[in-house]
Amino acid sequence: MKEFKVIALIAYCCFYFSGYAQNETSSKCRDRILEYLDGMQEVISPKKGQVYYMKYSTNTTFFKKYNLPVSSTKSEMLIAEYKIFMDDENMKIYGDDKEMFVVLPKIGKIYWNDSDPRLFTDNNAQQKFLEIERALLKSISTIDCATNGNKQHITIIPNRDFEKKSGLVRQVLEYDVNQKRVTKVENRFNEKSKIKKQIVHYEIIDYKSSKKIKKPLEYIFNGTELKGAYKNFEIIDNRKNK
Repeated sequence: MKEFKVIALIAYCCFYFSGYAQNETSSKCRDRILEYLDGMQEVISPKKGQVYYMKYSTNTTFFKKYNLPVSSTKSEMLIAEYKIFMDDENMKIYGDDKEMFVVLPKIGKIYWNDSDPRLFTDNNAQQKFLEIERALLKSISTIDCATNGNKQHITIIPNRDFEKKSGLVRQVLEYDVNQKRVTKVENRFNEKSKIKKQIVHYEIIDYKSSKKIKKPLEYIFNGTELKGAYKNFEIIDNRKNK
Protein backbone atom coordinates (compact mmCIF):
# COMPACT_ATOMS: atom_id res chain seq x y z
CA MET A 1 0.00 0.00 0.00
CA LYS A 2 3.00 2.28 -0.42
CA GLU A 3 1.35 3.92 -3.45
CA PHE A 4 -1.72 4.86 -1.41
CA LYS A 5 0.36 6.46 1.32
CA VAL A 6 2.20 8.57 -1.24
CA ILE A 7 -1.10 9.74 -2.73
CA ALA A 8 -2.57 10.48 0.65
CA LEU A 9 0.49 12.55 1.46
CA ILE A 10 0.05 14.53 -1.72
CA ALA A 11 -3.67 14.98 -1.32
CA TYR A 12 -3.43 16.28 2.23
CA CYS A 13 -0.70 18.82 1.57
CA CYS A 14 -3.21 21.68 1.22
CA PHE A 15 -5.83 22.50 3.80
CA TYR A 16 -6.72 25.88 5.26
CA PHE A 17 -4.00 28.50 5.32
CA SER A 18 -4.19 31.82 7.15
CA GLY A 19 -3.48 34.92 5.06
CA TYR A 20 -0.41 37.04 5.66
CA ALA A 21 0.75 40.54 4.83
CA GLN A 22 3.08 41.44 2.01
CA ASN A 23 6.80 41.66 2.84
CA GLU A 24 6.56 39.84 6.14
CA THR A 25 9.72 39.11 8.09
CA SER A 26 11.09 35.57 7.94
CA SER A 27 9.98 34.82 11.51
CA LYS A 28 6.41 35.97 10.85
CA CYS A 29 6.34 34.02 7.61
CA ARG A 30 7.43 30.88 9.45
CA ASP A 31 4.83 31.46 12.18
CA ARG A 32 2.10 31.69 9.54
CA ILE A 33 3.08 28.31 8.16
CA LEU A 34 3.02 26.82 11.66
CA GLU A 35 -0.52 28.20 12.03
CA TYR A 36 -1.37 26.47 8.78
CA LEU A 37 -0.02 23.16 10.06
CA ASP A 38 -2.00 23.55 13.28
CA GLY A 39 -5.11 24.11 11.13
CA MET A 40 -4.34 20.95 9.19
CA GLN A 41 -4.09 19.03 12.46
CA GLU A 42 -7.66 20.06 13.26
CA VAL A 43 -9.03 18.50 10.05
CA ILE A 44 -6.59 15.65 9.62
CA SER A 45 -9.32 13.00 9.63
CA PRO A 46 -13.02 13.33 8.77
CA LYS A 47 -15.46 12.76 11.61
CA LYS A 48 -18.55 10.58 11.43
CA GLY A 49 -20.84 11.79 8.65
CA GLN A 50 -18.18 13.98 7.03
CA VAL A 51 -16.79 13.46 3.53
CA TYR A 52 -13.69 15.25 2.26
CA TYR A 53 -13.44 15.75 -1.52
CA MET A 54 -10.27 16.72 -3.35
CA LYS A 55 -9.58 17.19 -7.04
CA TYR A 56 -5.97 17.82 -8.02
CA SER A 57 -3.34 17.34 -10.71
CA THR A 58 0.27 16.22 -10.33
CA ASN A 59 3.09 17.04 -12.73
CA THR A 60 6.41 15.26 -12.18
CA THR A 61 9.67 15.96 -14.02
CA PHE A 62 12.64 13.58 -13.72
CA PHE A 63 16.36 14.20 -14.13
CA LYS A 64 17.56 13.60 -17.72
CA LYS A 65 19.85 10.70 -16.83
CA TYR A 66 16.81 8.53 -16.03
CA ASN A 67 15.35 9.09 -19.51
CA LEU A 68 11.80 9.23 -18.17
CA PRO A 69 8.99 11.30 -19.71
CA VAL A 70 7.17 13.98 -17.76
CA SER A 71 4.33 12.41 -15.77
CA SER A 72 1.02 14.28 -15.57
CA THR A 73 -2.06 12.93 -13.81
CA LYS A 74 -5.44 14.28 -12.74
CA SER A 75 -6.87 12.74 -9.59
CA GLU A 76 -10.01 12.77 -7.47
CA MET A 77 -10.15 11.64 -3.87
CA LEU A 78 -12.95 11.09 -1.34
CA ILE A 79 -12.25 10.30 2.30
CA ALA A 80 -14.84 9.49 4.96
CA GLU A 81 -14.44 8.16 8.49
CA TYR A 82 -13.68 4.59 7.38
CA LYS A 83 -13.85 4.79 3.59
CA ILE A 84 -11.47 5.87 0.85
CA PHE A 85 -11.97 6.47 -2.87
CA MET A 86 -9.20 7.59 -5.23
CA ASP A 87 -9.35 7.71 -9.00
CA ASP A 88 -6.83 8.62 -11.69
CA GLU A 89 -5.63 7.11 -14.96
CA ASN A 90 -2.82 5.14 -13.30
CA MET A 91 -4.46 3.78 -10.19
CA LYS A 92 -7.84 3.52 -8.49
CA ILE A 93 -8.32 2.77 -4.80
CA TYR A 94 -11.57 1.69 -3.16
CA GLY A 95 -11.33 0.86 0.52
CA ASP A 96 -12.92 0.69 3.93
CA ASP A 97 -11.90 -0.70 7.32
CA LYS A 98 -12.35 -4.31 6.10
CA GLU A 99 -10.89 -4.51 2.61
CA MET A 100 -9.21 -2.47 -0.09
CA PHE A 101 -9.00 -2.77 -3.87
CA VAL A 102 -6.07 -1.29 -5.78
CA VAL A 103 -6.84 -1.20 -9.51
CA LEU A 104 -4.06 -0.72 -12.07
CA PRO A 105 -5.89 -0.01 -15.36
CA LYS A 106 -2.83 0.09 -17.61
CA ILE A 107 -1.81 -3.49 -16.78
CA GLY A 108 -5.29 -4.88 -16.17
CA LYS A 109 -4.78 -5.99 -12.57
CA ILE A 110 -6.86 -5.65 -9.39
CA TYR A 111 -5.25 -6.24 -6.01
CA TRP A 112 -7.73 -7.31 -3.33
CA ASN A 113 -6.19 -6.70 0.09
CA ASP A 114 -7.15 -6.73 3.73
CA SER A 115 -7.50 -3.19 4.98
CA ASP A 116 -4.84 -1.69 7.22
CA PRO A 117 -6.49 -0.04 10.27
CA ARG A 118 -3.54 2.34 10.56
CA LEU A 119 -4.78 4.12 7.44
CA PHE A 120 -7.75 5.40 9.47
CA THR A 121 -5.88 6.69 12.50
CA ASP A 122 -3.95 9.89 13.09
CA ASN A 123 -0.71 7.89 12.87
CA ASN A 124 -0.91 7.76 9.09
CA ALA A 125 0.43 9.45 5.98
CA GLN A 126 -1.28 12.76 6.76
CA GLN A 127 0.26 12.84 10.21
CA LYS A 128 3.66 12.01 8.79
CA PHE A 129 3.33 14.88 6.33
CA LEU A 130 2.79 17.27 9.23
CA GLU A 131 5.84 15.88 11.00
CA ILE A 132 7.98 16.25 7.87
CA GLU A 133 6.76 19.79 7.24
CA ARG A 134 7.47 20.83 10.83
CA ALA A 135 10.93 19.31 10.54
CA LEU A 136 11.41 21.33 7.35
CA LEU A 137 10.48 24.54 9.16
CA LYS A 138 13.01 23.79 11.88
CA SER A 139 15.69 23.33 9.23
CA ILE A 140 15.08 26.52 7.27
CA SER A 141 18.06 28.15 5.63
CA THR A 142 15.93 30.92 4.11
CA ILE A 143 12.20 31.63 3.84
CA ASP A 144 10.41 34.30 1.85
CA CYS A 145 6.78 35.40 1.65
CA ALA A 146 5.69 37.60 -1.25
CA THR A 147 2.35 38.76 -2.69
CA ASN A 148 1.46 39.25 -6.36
CA GLY A 149 -2.17 40.21 -6.94
CA ASN A 150 -4.39 37.61 -5.28
CA LYS A 151 -1.55 35.09 -5.13
CA GLN A 152 0.82 34.75 -2.21
CA HIS A 153 3.97 32.64 -2.41
CA ILE A 154 5.98 31.08 0.41
CA THR A 155 9.43 29.88 -0.66
CA ILE A 156 11.32 27.62 1.75
CA ILE A 157 14.97 26.66 1.33
CA PRO A 158 16.03 23.95 3.83
CA ASN A 159 19.49 23.70 5.34
CA ARG A 160 22.08 21.24 4.05
CA ASP A 161 21.32 18.58 6.66
CA PHE A 162 17.65 18.44 5.68
CA GLU A 163 18.51 18.48 1.98
CA LYS A 164 20.96 15.62 2.51
CA LYS A 165 18.32 13.50 4.27
CA SER A 166 15.34 14.29 2.03
CA GLY A 167 16.79 15.48 -1.29
CA LEU A 168 14.52 18.56 -1.10
CA VAL A 169 16.24 21.79 -2.16
CA ARG A 170 13.23 24.11 -2.37
CA GLN A 171 9.51 24.16 -1.62
CA VAL A 172 7.10 26.82 -2.89
CA LEU A 173 3.52 27.08 -1.59
CA GLU A 174 1.02 29.18 -3.56
CA TYR A 175 -1.90 30.64 -1.61
CA ASP A 176 -5.00 32.09 -3.25
CA VAL A 177 -6.23 35.10 -1.26
CA ASN A 178 -9.74 34.96 -2.73
CA GLN A 179 -10.24 31.24 -2.15
CA LYS A 180 -8.38 31.38 1.17
CA ARG A 181 -6.47 28.16 0.58
CA VAL A 182 -3.24 26.80 -0.80
CA THR A 183 -3.71 25.99 -4.47
CA LYS A 184 -0.27 24.72 -5.48
CA VAL A 185 2.77 23.03 -3.95
CA GLU A 186 6.06 22.83 -5.86
CA ASN A 187 8.94 20.69 -4.60
CA ARG A 188 12.39 20.65 -6.21
CA PHE A 189 14.96 17.96 -5.44
CA ASN A 190 18.69 17.44 -5.87
CA GLU A 191 20.23 14.85 -8.21
CA LYS A 192 20.31 12.16 -5.54
CA SER A 193 16.58 11.91 -6.20
CA LYS A 194 15.06 10.51 -9.38
CA ILE A 195 12.48 13.31 -9.32
CA LYS A 196 13.71 16.77 -10.31
CA LYS A 197 10.49 18.69 -9.75
CA GLN A 198 6.96 17.85 -8.67
CA ILE A 199 4.02 20.26 -8.78
CA VAL A 200 0.65 19.48 -7.23
CA HIS A 201 -2.21 21.82 -8.19
CA TYR A 202 -5.38 21.66 -6.07
CA GLU A 203 -8.54 22.55 -7.97
CA ILE A 204 -11.10 21.60 -5.31
CA ILE A 205 -10.81 20.97 -1.58
CA ASP A 206 -14.19 20.51 0.10
CA TYR A 207 -14.53 19.42 3.74
CA LYS A 208 -18.32 19.34 3.64
CA SER A 209 -18.89 17.42 0.44
CA SER A 210 -22.31 15.96 -0.36
CA LYS A 211 -20.62 13.19 -2.37
CA LYS A 212 -21.04 9.61 -1.16
CA ILE A 213 -18.52 6.78 -0.99
CA LYS A 214 -19.81 3.31 -1.77
CA LYS A 215 -18.60 0.04 -0.31
CA PRO A 216 -15.43 -1.14 -2.07
CA LEU A 217 -17.10 -4.24 -3.52
CA GLU A 218 -19.72 -2.07 -5.24
CA TYR A 219 -17.05 -0.37 -7.37
CA ILE A 220 -15.66 -3.69 -8.62
CA PHE A 221 -18.57 -6.14 -8.83
CA ASN A 222 -22.17 -6.34 -10.00
CA GLY A 223 -23.30 -9.06 -7.65
CA THR A 224 -20.70 -11.78 -8.11
CA GLU A 225 -19.59 -10.66 -11.58
CA LEU A 226 -16.90 -8.14 -12.39
CA LYS A 227 -18.25 -4.86 -13.72
CA GLY A 228 -17.91 -4.32 -17.45
CA ALA A 229 -14.97 -1.93 -17.07
CA TYR A 230 -13.01 -4.68 -15.31
CA LYS A 231 -14.30 -7.69 -17.25
CA ASN A 232 -10.89 -8.88 -18.46
CA PHE A 233 -8.87 -7.79 -15.42
CA GLU A 234 -6.87 -10.25 -13.33
CA ILE A 235 -7.70 -10.26 -9.62
CA ILE A 236 -4.81 -10.92 -7.23
CA ASP A 237 -6.41 -11.87 -3.91
CA ASN A 238 -3.99 -11.10 -1.04
CA ARG A 239 -6.51 -11.45 1.78
CA LYS A 240 -5.45 -13.67 4.66
CA ASN A 241 -8.96 -14.95 5.37
CA LYS A 242 -10.61 -15.52 2.00
